[in-house]
Amino acid sequence: MVQTIKISREEMNFINNLLNLSGDEIYQKYGYKRDETIIHTAKFSNGIEADIKLVICEESPYTEGVLLHDGYELTCTDPDDTYDGEWDFEVNGVKYIVLVEVEN
Repeated sequence: MVQTIKISREEMNFINNLLNLSGDEIYQKYGYKRDETIIHTAKFSNGIEADIKLVICEESPYTEGVLLHDGYELTCTDPDDTYDGEWDFEVNGVKYIVLVEVEN
């Protein structure tokens, strides 16, 4: 199953900028605190959702994907340092793919 999340170029540039700053720099410049997140959600036809997140940390932010059903976590990705691109999940032999792309 594949879903696409489209975000604006401005928002993608903002997210990529955050990924290049320390937690302290993010707080000083934008006011985001530790554990605050930016989330985009893909919804699959069978009720499964995937949250693609940027998580603010003290050292440096990271990205992760979390696959959910009725609000409960089914699986998640390892922390990463990129937001756009392909996010892959698998639960009970079913593959879920989320593509994060910039709107044209």
